[in-house]
Amino acid sequence: MKIIGLDINYPKSSFLSEVRVSVIRQWLFCFLFTIGLLTSASTRMQAQESMIPELSYPFLEKLIFTAKQNYPLMKANLRRVNFANYNLQKAKLSWFDFFTLSAFYSPSTSVTLTNATLTGVQIGLFINFSNIIQKPTVIRQSREELAIAQLTAEQYAITLETDVKNRYFRYMQTLSVLKVQNQNAIDIEALYKQLKFKYERGEETLENFTKVMIQNADQRQKIIDAESAVLIAKNALEELVGKKLEEIK
Repeated sequence: MKIIGLDINYPKSSFLSEVRVSVIRQWLFCFLFTIGLLTSASTRMQAQESMIPELSYPFLEKLIFTAKQNYPLMKANLRRVNFANYNLQKAKLSWFDFFTLSAFYSPSTSVTLTNATLTGVQIGLFINFSNIIQKPTVIRQSREELAIAQLTAEQYAITLETDVKNRYFRYMQTLSVLKVQNQNAIDIEALYKQLKFKYERGEETLENFTKVMIQNADQRQKIIDAESAVLIAKNALEELVGKKLEEIK
Protein backbone atom coordinates (compact mmCIF):
# COMPACT_ATOMS: atom_id res chain seq x y z
CA MET A 1 0.00 0.00 0.00
CA LYS A 2 1.33 3.52 -0.87
CA ILE A 3 1.28 6.20 1.84
CA ILE A 4 2.33 9.66 0.59
CA GLY A 5 4.96 8.29 -1.72
CA LEU A 6 5.95 5.34 0.51
CA ASP A 7 5.12 1.74 -0.22
CA ILE A 8 4.23 -0.38 2.81
CA ASN A 9 3.64 -4.05 2.20
CA TYR A 10 1.86 -6.08 4.88
CA PRO A 11 -0.16 -9.28 5.00
CA LYS A 12 -3.77 -8.46 4.34
CA SER A 13 -4.81 -11.41 6.44
CA SER A 14 -3.22 -10.02 9.60
CA PHE A 15 -5.50 -7.73 11.61
CA LEU A 16 -2.64 -6.48 13.80
CA SER A 17 -0.61 -5.53 10.76
CA GLU A 18 -3.50 -3.48 9.44
CA VAL A 19 -3.84 -1.63 12.76
CA ARG A 20 -0.09 -1.01 12.84
CA VAL A 21 -0.09 0.37 9.30
CA SER A 22 -3.09 2.57 10.09
CA VAL A 23 -1.28 4.05 13.09
CA ILE A 24 1.85 4.61 11.03
CA ARG A 25 -0.24 6.25 8.34
CA GLN A 26 -1.84 8.68 10.83
CA TRP A 27 1.45 9.49 12.48
CA LEU A 28 3.19 10.03 9.15
CA PHE A 29 0.44 12.33 7.95
CA CYS A 30 0.54 14.47 11.09
CA PHE A 31 4.32 14.59 10.97
CA LEU A 32 4.49 15.70 7.34
CA PHE A 33 1.67 18.20 7.83
CA THR A 34 3.42 19.75 10.83
CA ILE A 35 6.78 19.85 9.06
CA GLY A 36 5.18 21.54 6.06
CA LEU A 37 3.59 24.29 8.16
CA LEU A 38 6.77 24.85 10.17
CA THR A 39 8.87 25.06 7.02
CA SER A 40 6.48 27.56 5.49
CA ALA A 41 6.39 29.64 8.68
CA SER A 42 10.19 29.59 8.90
CA THR A 43 10.45 30.84 5.32
CA ARG A 44 8.07 33.70 6.03
CA MET A 45 9.90 34.64 9.24
CA GLN A 46 13.17 34.86 7.32
CA ALA A 47 11.52 37.09 4.73
CA GLN A 48 9.89 39.33 7.35
CA GLU A 49 10.88 38.89 10.98
CA SER A 50 8.60 41.64 12.33
CA MET A 51 6.28 44.45 11.35
CA ILE A 52 8.81 47.15 12.35
CA PRO A 53 10.38 47.46 8.87
CA GLU A 54 6.90 48.20 7.51
CA LEU A 55 6.39 51.23 9.79
CA SER A 56 6.61 54.68 8.21
CA TYR A 57 7.44 57.37 10.74
CA PRO A 58 7.13 60.24 8.22
CA PHE A 59 3.60 59.05 7.48
CA LEU A 60 2.95 58.77 11.21
CA GLU A 61 4.02 62.40 11.67
CA LYS A 62 1.56 63.40 8.97
CA LEU A 63 -1.17 61.51 10.79
CA ILE A 64 -0.39 63.33 14.04
CA PHE A 65 -0.34 66.74 12.34
CA THR A 66 -3.64 66.05 10.59
CA ALA A 67 -5.26 64.86 13.82
CA LYS A 68 -4.23 68.07 15.61
CA GLN A 69 -5.75 70.08 12.78
CA ASN A 70 -9.03 68.19 12.50
CA TYR A 71 -9.99 66.52 15.78
CA PRO A 72 -12.93 68.45 17.33
CA LEU A 73 -11.72 68.25 20.94
CA MET A 74 -8.36 69.68 19.91
CA LYS A 75 -10.13 72.59 18.23
CA ALA A 76 -12.28 73.12 21.34
CA ASN A 77 -9.18 73.38 23.55
CA LEU A 78 -7.61 75.94 21.22
CA ARG A 79 -10.80 77.98 21.32
CA ARG A 80 -10.70 77.92 25.12
CA VAL A 81 -7.19 79.36 24.94
CA ASN A 82 -8.38 82.12 22.63
CA PHE A 83 -11.33 82.85 24.90
CA ALA A 84 -9.12 83.06 27.99
CA ASN A 85 -6.71 85.36 26.16
CA TYR A 86 -9.62 87.58 25.15
CA ASN A 87 -10.76 87.83 28.79
CA LEU A 88 -7.23 88.80 29.86
CA GLN A 89 -7.03 91.58 27.27
CA LYS A 90 -10.48 92.77 28.31
CA ALA A 91 -9.40 92.92 31.97
CA LYS A 92 -6.27 94.92 31.08
CA LEU A 93 -8.26 97.45 29.05
CA SER A 94 -10.88 98.04 31.73
CA TRP A 95 -8.75 100.08 34.13
CA PHE A 96 -11.02 103.10 33.74
CA ASP A 97 -14.23 101.26 34.55
CA PHE A 98 -14.08 102.55 38.12
CA PHE A 99 -14.47 106.14 36.87
CA THR A 100 -18.01 107.33 36.20
CA LEU A 101 -18.47 110.64 34.39
CA SER A 102 -21.89 112.32 34.37
CA ALA A 103 -23.25 115.61 33.00
CA PHE A 104 -26.30 117.59 33.98
CA TYR A 105 -27.83 120.59 32.26
CA SER A 106 -29.97 123.12 34.10
CA PRO A 107 -31.55 125.89 32.00
CA SER A 108 -31.18 129.46 33.28
CA THR A 109 -34.94 130.04 33.15
CA SER A 110 -35.66 127.39 35.77
CA VAL A 111 -37.05 128.62 39.06
CA THR A 112 -36.77 126.83 42.35
CA LEU A 113 -38.83 128.09 45.21
CA THR A 114 -37.14 126.22 48.03
CA ASN A 115 -33.44 125.95 47.14
CA ALA A 116 -31.01 127.89 45.02
CA THR A 117 -30.16 125.99 41.86
CA LEU A 118 -27.08 126.26 39.69
CA THR A 119 -27.76 126.92 36.07
CA GLY A 120 -25.95 125.71 32.95
CA VAL A 121 -24.03 122.49 32.31
CA GLN A 122 -22.77 120.58 35.37
CA ILE A 123 -20.24 117.74 35.13
CA GLY A 124 -19.64 115.15 37.84
CA LEU A 125 -16.86 112.53 38.28
CA PHE A 126 -17.42 109.53 40.54
CA ILE A 127 -14.73 107.01 41.59
CA ASN A 128 -15.47 103.39 42.63
CA PHE A 129 -12.61 102.55 45.00
CA SER A 130 -13.83 98.96 45.34
CA ASN A 131 -13.16 98.31 41.64
CA ILE A 132 -9.70 99.89 41.94
CA ILE A 133 -8.76 97.50 44.73
CA GLN A 134 -10.15 94.43 42.91
CA LYS A 135 -8.67 95.21 39.47
CA PRO A 136 -5.17 93.62 40.01
CA THR A 137 -6.82 90.48 41.34
CA VAL A 138 -9.12 90.27 38.32
CA ILE A 139 -6.14 90.59 35.97
CA ARG A 140 -4.17 87.90 37.82
CA GLN A 141 -7.19 85.62 37.71
CA SER A 142 -7.50 86.14 33.95
CA ARG A 143 -3.80 85.31 33.52
CA GLU A 144 -4.24 82.10 35.51
CA GLU A 145 -7.26 81.10 33.45
CA LEU A 146 -5.24 81.63 30.28
CA ALA A 147 -2.35 79.56 31.65
CA ILE A 148 -4.71 76.74 32.64
CA ALA A 149 -6.32 76.77 29.17
CA GLN A 150 -2.88 76.62 27.52
CA LEU A 151 -1.70 73.76 29.73
CA THR A 152 -4.92 71.85 29.08
CA ALA A 153 -4.46 72.27 25.33
CA GLU A 154 -0.82 71.15 25.54
CA GLN A 155 -1.72 68.13 27.65
CA TYR A 156 -4.43 67.04 25.24
CA ALA A 157 -2.05 67.51 22.29
CA ILE A 158 0.30 65.02 23.96
CA THR A 159 -2.59 62.63 24.65
CA LEU A 160 -3.83 62.91 21.08
CA GLU A 161 -0.36 62.24 19.70
CA THR A 162 -0.02 59.14 21.87
CA ASP A 163 -3.45 57.87 20.80
CA VAL A 164 -2.60 58.34 17.12
CA LYS A 165 0.67 56.42 17.54
CA ASN A 166 -1.00 53.56 19.41
CA ARG A 167 -3.77 53.23 16.86
CA TYR A 168 -1.30 53.41 13.97
CA PHE A 169 0.84 50.64 15.50
CA ARG A 170 -2.30 48.59 16.10
CA TYR A 171 -3.36 49.09 12.48
CA MET A 172 0.05 48.00 11.19
CA GLN A 173 -0.06 44.97 13.50
CA THR A 174 -3.38 43.83 12.06
CA LEU A 175 -2.01 44.24 8.53
CA SER A 176 0.97 42.04 9.40
CA VAL A 177 -1.30 39.39 10.93
CA LEU A 178 -3.46 39.45 7.81
CA LYS A 179 -0.39 38.87 5.61
CA VAL A 180 0.63 35.87 7.71
CA GLN A 181 -2.89 34.42 7.62
CA ASN A 182 -3.06 34.85 3.85
CA GLN A 183 0.24 33.01 3.42
CA ASN A 184 -0.96 30.24 5.74
CA ALA A 185 -4.09 29.96 3.62
CA ILE A 186 -1.97 29.50 0.49
CA ASP A 187 0.04 26.72 2.14
CA ILE A 188 -2.99 24.89 3.49
CA GLU A 189 -4.82 25.27 0.18
CA ALA A 190 -1.86 23.69 -1.65
CA LEU A 191 -1.81 20.79 0.82
CA TYR A 192 -5.58 20.43 0.53
CA LYS A 193 -5.39 20.14 -3.25
CA GLN A 194 -2.57 17.61 -2.99
CA LEU A 195 -4.45 15.37 -0.55
CA LYS A 196 -7.67 15.75 -2.52
CA PHE A 197 -5.89 14.49 -5.62
CA LYS A 198 -4.44 11.53 -3.71
CA TYR A 199 -7.76 10.78 -2.04
CA GLU A 200 -9.56 10.70 -5.37
CA ARG A 201 -6.94 8.24 -6.61
CA GLY A 202 -7.40 6.09 -3.52
CA GLU A 203 -3.91 6.88 -2.19
CA GLU A 204 -5.09 8.73 0.92
CA THR A 205 -7.64 8.03 3.64
CA LEU A 206 -10.87 9.92 4.13
CA GLU A 207 -9.85 10.81 7.68
CA ASN A 208 -6.66 12.58 6.62
CA PHE A 209 -8.42 14.35 3.76
CA THR A 210 -11.17 15.49 6.14
CA LYS A 211 -8.62 16.90 8.58
CA VAL A 212 -7.01 19.04 5.90
CA MET A 213 -10.41 20.12 4.63
CA ILE A 214 -11.33 21.30 8.13
CA GLN A 215 -7.98 23.07 8.43
CA ASN A 216 -8.65 24.81 5.13
CA ALA A 217 -12.09 25.99 6.29
CA ASP A 218 -10.71 27.18 9.62
CA GLN A 219 -8.00 29.16 7.86
CA ARG A 220 -10.58 30.92 5.71
CA GLN A 221 -12.38 31.97 8.89
CA LYS A 222 -9.09 33.26 10.33
CA ILE A 223 -8.63 35.40 7.23
CA ILE A 224 -12.11 36.88 7.67
CA ASP A 225 -11.32 37.65 11.33
CA ALA A 226 -8.00 39.23 10.37
CA GLU A 227 -9.65 41.37 7.67
CA SER A 228 -12.25 42.51 10.19
CA ALA A 229 -9.50 43.48 12.64
CA VAL A 230 -7.78 45.52 9.92
CA LEU A 231 -10.96 47.44 9.09
CA ILE A 232 -11.73 48.13 12.76
CA ALA A 233 -8.17 49.35 13.44
CA LYS A 234 -8.23 51.52 10.30
CA ASN A 235 -11.56 53.05 11.28
CA ALA A 236 -10.30 53.79 14.81
CA LEU A 237 -7.24 55.57 13.41
CA GLU A 238 -9.28 57.58 10.91
CA GLU A 239 -11.56 58.68 13.75
CA LEU A 240 -8.67 60.62 15.30
CA VAL A 241 -7.19 61.82 12.03
CA GLY A 242 -10.47 63.08 10.64
CA LYS A 243 -9.67 61.84 7.12
CA LYS A 244 -9.35 58.62 5.18
CA LEU A 245 -5.82 57.26 5.29
CA GLU A 246 -5.79 57.20 1.51
CA GLU A 247 -6.28 61.00 1.48
CA ILE A 248 -3.14 61.64 3.49
CA LYS A 249 -0.06 61.81 1.29
